[in-house]
Amino acid sequence: MTPERIAALVGRWVRRYTRGLPAEVAERRVEEIDADLADHIAHERAAGTGDRRIALGILSRMLRGLPADTAWRGGHLAASGGRPARAAVRVACAVACILLVPLVAMLVTDEVAWSPADFALAGALLMATGLALARALRRRGDIAYRSAAGLALAAVLLLVWLIGAVGVIGEDGDPADLMYAGVLAVGLAGAVLARLRPRGMARALIAMAVAQSVVTAIALIAGEHRTPTASVAEIVGLNGLFVALFLGSAALFGRAARPASGREEGRSE
Repeated sequence: MTPERIAALVGRWVRRYTRGLPAEVAERRVEEIDADLADHIAHERAAGTGDRRIALGILSRMLRGLPADTAWRGGHLAASGGRPARAAVRVACAVACILLVPLVAMLVTDEVAWSPADFALAGALLMATGLALARALRRRGDIAYRSAAGLALAAVLLLVWLIGAVGVIGEDGDPADLMYAGVLAVGLAGAVLARLRPRGMARALIAMAVAQSVVTAIALIAGEHRTPTASVAEIVGLNGLFVALFLGSAALFGRAARPASGREEGRSE
Protein backbone atom coordinates (compact mmCIF):
# COMPACT_ATOMS: atom_id res chain seq x y z
CA MET A 1 0.00 0.00 0.00
CA THR A 2 1.72 3.15 -1.25
CA PRO A 3 0.65 6.78 -0.83
CA GLU A 4 0.23 7.09 -4.61
CA ARG A 5 -2.24 4.19 -4.75
CA ILE A 6 -4.33 5.64 -1.94
CA ALA A 7 -4.15 9.07 -3.60
CA ALA A 8 -5.46 7.46 -6.81
CA LEU A 9 -8.32 5.93 -4.78
CA VAL A 10 -9.16 9.36 -3.37
CA GLY A 11 -9.04 10.79 -6.90
CA ARG A 12 -11.58 8.23 -8.10
CA TRP A 13 -13.86 9.12 -5.18
CA VAL A 14 -13.57 12.84 -5.98
CA ARG A 15 -14.45 12.20 -9.63
CA ARG A 16 -17.43 10.14 -8.54
CA TYR A 17 -18.98 12.66 -6.15
CA THR A 18 -18.40 15.53 -8.57
CA ARG A 19 -20.12 13.68 -11.43
CA GLY A 20 -23.13 15.59 -12.76
CA LEU A 21 -21.89 18.98 -11.53
CA PRO A 22 -20.90 21.80 -13.91
CA ALA A 23 -17.64 20.87 -15.63
CA GLU A 24 -15.69 23.86 -14.32
CA VAL A 25 -16.74 23.13 -10.73
CA ALA A 26 -15.87 19.43 -10.96
CA GLU A 27 -12.50 20.08 -12.64
CA ARG A 28 -11.54 22.70 -10.08
CA ARG A 29 -12.40 20.34 -7.22
CA VAL A 30 -10.37 17.47 -8.73
CA GLU A 31 -7.37 19.73 -9.33
CA GLU A 32 -7.53 21.09 -5.76
CA ILE A 33 -7.63 17.62 -4.20
CA ASP A 34 -4.87 16.26 -6.47
CA ALA A 35 -2.62 19.21 -5.67
CA ASP A 36 -3.33 18.90 -1.94
CA LEU A 37 -2.50 15.18 -1.93
CA ALA A 38 0.72 15.71 -3.88
CA ASP A 39 1.84 18.45 -1.46
CA HIS A 40 0.87 16.30 1.54
CA ILE A 41 2.85 13.27 0.32
CA ALA A 42 5.92 15.39 -0.52
CA HIS A 43 5.79 17.16 2.85
CA GLU A 44 5.45 13.93 4.85
CA ARG A 45 8.27 12.22 2.97
CA ALA A 46 10.50 15.25 3.50
CA ALA A 47 9.73 14.94 7.22
CA GLY A 48 10.87 11.30 7.18
CA THR A 49 7.43 9.69 7.51
CA GLY A 50 7.18 6.15 6.11
CA ASP A 51 5.06 5.42 3.06
CA ARG A 52 2.74 3.07 4.93
CA ARG A 53 1.97 5.68 7.56
CA ILE A 54 1.43 8.35 4.89
CA ALA A 55 -0.98 6.05 3.02
CA LEU A 56 -2.95 5.27 6.19
CA GLY A 57 -3.13 8.96 7.00
CA ILE A 58 -4.55 9.79 3.54
CA LEU A 59 -7.08 6.95 3.80
CA SER A 60 -8.15 8.17 7.25
CA ARG A 61 -8.62 11.70 5.93
CA MET A 62 -10.76 10.43 3.07
CA LEU A 63 -13.02 8.40 5.36
CA ARG A 64 -13.40 11.25 7.85
CA GLY A 65 -14.16 13.66 5.03
CA LEU A 66 -16.99 11.62 3.43
CA PRO A 67 -19.80 13.58 5.16
CA ALA A 68 -18.19 16.88 4.20
CA ASP A 69 -17.77 15.74 0.58
CA THR A 70 -21.43 14.73 0.43
CA ALA A 71 -22.53 18.06 1.87
CA TRP A 72 -20.28 19.91 -0.59
CA ARG A 73 -21.87 18.09 -3.51
CA GLY A 74 -25.37 18.80 -2.19
CA GLY A 75 -24.59 22.49 -1.89
CA HIS A 76 -23.33 22.74 -5.44
CA LEU A 77 -26.25 20.73 -6.78
CA ALA A 78 -28.66 23.14 -5.10
CA ALA A 79 -26.74 26.11 -6.51
CA SER A 80 -26.72 24.74 -10.05
CA GLY A 81 -30.37 23.80 -9.74
CA GLY A 82 -31.28 27.42 -9.13
CA ARG A 83 -30.94 28.29 -12.80
CA PRO A 84 -33.63 25.89 -14.04
CA ALA A 85 -35.85 26.99 -11.16
CA ARG A 86 -35.46 30.66 -12.07
CA ALA A 87 -36.06 29.81 -15.72
CA ALA A 88 -39.30 28.04 -14.79
CA VAL A 89 -40.46 31.09 -12.81
CA ARG A 90 -39.69 33.40 -15.74
CA VAL A 91 -41.53 31.10 -18.17
CA ALA A 92 -44.54 30.94 -15.85
CA CYS A 93 -44.65 34.74 -15.59
CA ALA A 94 -44.45 35.07 -19.38
CA VAL A 95 -47.26 32.53 -19.83
CA ALA A 96 -49.42 34.40 -17.32
CA CYS A 97 -48.89 37.65 -19.23
CA ILE A 98 -49.81 35.99 -22.53
CA LEU A 99 -52.99 34.48 -21.08
CA LEU A 100 -54.01 37.90 -19.78
CA VAL A 101 -54.59 38.96 -23.40
CA PRO A 102 -57.60 36.67 -24.07
CA LEU A 103 -58.82 37.19 -20.50
CA VAL A 104 -58.94 40.97 -20.95
CA ALA A 105 -60.46 40.54 -24.42
CA MET A 106 -63.30 38.50 -22.91
CA LEU A 107 -64.11 41.42 -20.63
CA VAL A 108 -64.41 43.94 -23.46
CA THR A 109 -65.87 41.93 -26.33
CA ASP A 110 -68.12 38.95 -26.95
CA GLU A 111 -65.99 37.83 -29.89
CA VAL A 112 -63.59 36.05 -27.54
CA ALA A 113 -65.12 33.28 -25.46
CA TRP A 114 -62.51 31.02 -23.87
CA SER A 115 -63.54 28.28 -21.47
CA PRO A 116 -61.45 27.19 -18.44
CA ALA A 117 -60.36 24.19 -20.51
CA ASP A 118 -59.09 26.52 -23.25
CA PHE A 119 -57.02 28.47 -20.74
CA ALA A 120 -55.67 25.26 -19.20
CA LEU A 121 -54.69 23.83 -22.59
CA ALA A 122 -53.11 27.07 -23.77
CA GLY A 123 -51.23 27.42 -20.49
CA ALA A 124 -49.92 23.87 -20.68
CA LEU A 125 -48.76 24.31 -24.28
CA LEU A 126 -47.08 27.64 -23.60
CA MET A 127 -45.42 26.34 -20.44
CA ALA A 128 -44.11 23.21 -22.16
CA THR A 129 -42.82 25.25 -25.09
CA GLY A 130 -41.15 27.81 -22.86
CA LEU A 131 -39.45 25.19 -20.68
CA ALA A 132 -38.25 23.27 -23.74
CA LEU A 133 -36.85 26.48 -25.21
CA ALA A 134 -35.13 27.39 -21.93
CA ARG A 135 -33.53 23.96 -21.82
CA ALA A 136 -32.35 24.25 -25.40
CA LEU A 137 -30.84 27.66 -24.72
CA ARG A 138 -28.94 26.29 -21.70
CA ARG A 139 -27.64 23.40 -23.76
CA ARG A 140 -26.00 25.42 -26.54
CA GLY A 141 -24.41 28.83 -26.69
CA ASP A 142 -24.45 29.04 -30.51
CA ILE A 143 -26.89 31.70 -31.72
CA ALA A 144 -27.76 29.53 -34.74
CA TYR A 145 -28.77 26.68 -32.43
CA ARG A 146 -30.82 29.01 -30.27
CA SER A 147 -32.59 30.49 -33.27
CA ALA A 148 -33.27 27.03 -34.70
CA ALA A 149 -34.72 25.77 -31.42
CA GLY A 150 -36.88 28.87 -31.00
CA LEU A 151 -38.22 28.66 -34.55
CA ALA A 152 -39.00 24.94 -34.28
CA LEU A 153 -40.79 25.30 -30.94
CA ALA A 154 -42.76 28.32 -32.15
CA ALA A 155 -43.87 26.39 -35.26
CA VAL A 156 -44.94 23.38 -33.19
CA LEU A 157 -46.81 25.59 -30.72
CA LEU A 158 -48.61 27.40 -33.55
CA LEU A 159 -49.53 24.11 -35.24
CA VAL A 160 -50.93 22.61 -32.04
CA TRP A 161 -52.84 25.81 -31.26
CA LEU A 162 -54.39 25.94 -34.73
CA ILE A 163 -55.44 22.29 -34.52
CA GLY A 164 -57.16 22.88 -31.19
CA ALA A 165 -58.58 26.33 -31.83
CA VAL A 166 -59.72 26.67 -35.43
CA GLY A 167 -58.52 23.63 -37.34
CA VAL A 168 -55.86 23.43 -40.04
CA ILE A 169 -57.81 21.35 -42.55
CA GLY A 170 -61.42 22.42 -42.64
CA GLU A 171 -63.00 23.62 -39.43
CA ASP A 172 -62.36 22.92 -35.77
CA GLY A 173 -62.79 19.23 -34.95
CA ASP A 174 -62.24 17.93 -38.50
CA PRO A 175 -60.91 14.33 -38.17
CA ALA A 176 -58.38 15.10 -40.91
CA ASP A 177 -56.46 17.22 -38.42
CA LEU A 178 -55.56 14.04 -36.55
CA MET A 179 -52.98 13.40 -39.27
CA TYR A 180 -50.86 16.17 -37.78
CA ALA A 181 -50.25 13.96 -34.76
CA GLY A 182 -47.98 12.02 -37.10
CA VAL A 183 -46.02 15.19 -37.91
CA LEU A 184 -45.53 15.91 -34.21
CA ALA A 185 -44.60 12.27 -33.54
CA VAL A 186 -41.94 12.41 -36.25
CA GLY A 187 -40.45 15.53 -34.66
CA LEU A 188 -40.52 14.09 -31.14
CA ALA A 189 -38.94 10.81 -32.22
CA GLY A 190 -36.29 12.68 -34.20
CA ALA A 191 -35.42 14.92 -31.24
CA VAL A 192 -35.10 11.92 -28.93
CA LEU A 193 -32.88 10.03 -31.38
CA ALA A 194 -30.78 13.15 -32.01
CA ARG A 195 -30.45 13.88 -28.29
CA LEU A 196 -30.90 17.54 -29.26
CA ARG A 197 -27.62 17.53 -31.19
CA PRO A 198 -27.75 20.01 -34.09
CA ARG A 199 -27.02 17.64 -36.97
CA GLY A 200 -29.66 15.16 -35.83
CA MET A 201 -32.15 17.95 -35.13
CA ALA A 202 -31.67 19.23 -38.69
CA ARG A 203 -32.65 15.80 -40.01
CA ALA A 204 -35.65 15.68 -37.62
CA LEU A 205 -36.95 19.04 -38.86
CA ILE A 206 -36.53 17.99 -42.49
CA ALA A 207 -38.51 14.84 -41.69
CA MET A 208 -41.25 17.01 -40.15
CA ALA A 209 -41.37 19.15 -43.28
CA VAL A 210 -41.73 16.01 -45.42
CA ALA A 211 -44.46 14.67 -43.12
CA GLN A 212 -46.30 18.00 -43.30
CA SER A 213 -46.12 17.85 -47.12
CA VAL A 214 -47.47 14.30 -47.10
CA VAL A 215 -50.41 15.36 -44.93
CA THR A 216 -51.13 18.19 -47.39
CA ALA A 217 -51.11 15.79 -50.34
CA ILE A 218 -53.37 13.32 -48.55
CA ALA A 219 -55.83 16.10 -47.66
CA LEU A 220 -56.03 17.23 -51.28
CA ILE A 221 -56.36 13.68 -52.61
CA ALA A 222 -59.16 13.04 -50.09
CA GLY A 223 -61.00 16.10 -51.40
CA GLU A 224 -60.81 18.20 -48.23
CA HIS A 225 -60.54 21.32 -50.42
CA ARG A 226 -64.11 20.75 -51.63
CA THR A 227 -65.61 21.44 -48.19
CA PRO A 228 -67.26 24.85 -47.61
CA THR A 229 -64.63 25.86 -45.06
CA ALA A 230 -61.49 25.05 -47.07
CA SER A 231 -59.92 25.56 -50.47
CA VAL A 232 -56.79 24.42 -52.29
CA ALA A 233 -55.12 27.79 -51.69
CA GLU A 234 -55.88 27.72 -47.96
CA ILE A 235 -54.71 24.15 -47.43
CA VAL A 236 -51.55 24.53 -49.52
CA GLY A 237 -50.76 28.00 -48.18
CA LEU A 238 -51.18 27.18 -44.49
CA ASN A 239 -49.33 23.87 -44.69
CA GLY A 240 -46.68 25.48 -46.87
CA LEU A 241 -46.06 27.98 -44.08
CA PHE A 242 -45.25 25.18 -41.65
CA VAL A 243 -43.09 23.39 -44.22
CA ALA A 244 -41.11 26.62 -44.63
CA LEU A 245 -40.79 27.07 -40.85
CA PHE A 246 -39.56 23.51 -40.35
CA LEU A 247 -37.08 23.79 -43.23
CA GLY A 248 -35.87 27.15 -41.91
CA SER A 249 -35.25 25.60 -38.52
CA ALA A 250 -33.46 22.67 -40.17
CA ALA A 251 -31.18 25.09 -42.04
CA LEU A 252 -30.28 26.86 -38.80
CA PHE A 253 -29.60 23.56 -37.03
CA GLY A 254 -27.40 22.59 -39.97
CA ARG A 255 -25.52 25.86 -39.61
CA ALA A 256 -25.04 25.18 -35.89
CA ALA A 257 -23.66 21.73 -36.72
CA ARG A 258 -20.89 23.19 -38.89
CA PRO A 259 -17.49 23.58 -37.20
CA ALA A 260 -16.75 27.08 -35.94
CA SER A 261 -13.84 27.38 -38.39
CA GLY A 262 -16.14 26.55 -41.29
CA ARG A 263 -18.64 29.24 -40.25
CA GLU A 264 -15.86 31.81 -39.97
CA GLU A 265 -14.57 30.93 -43.44
CA GLY A 266 -18.10 31.24 -44.80
CA ARG A 267 -18.46 34.72 -43.35
CA SER A 268 -15.10 35.84 -44.70
CA GLU A 269 -16.11 34.75 -48.20
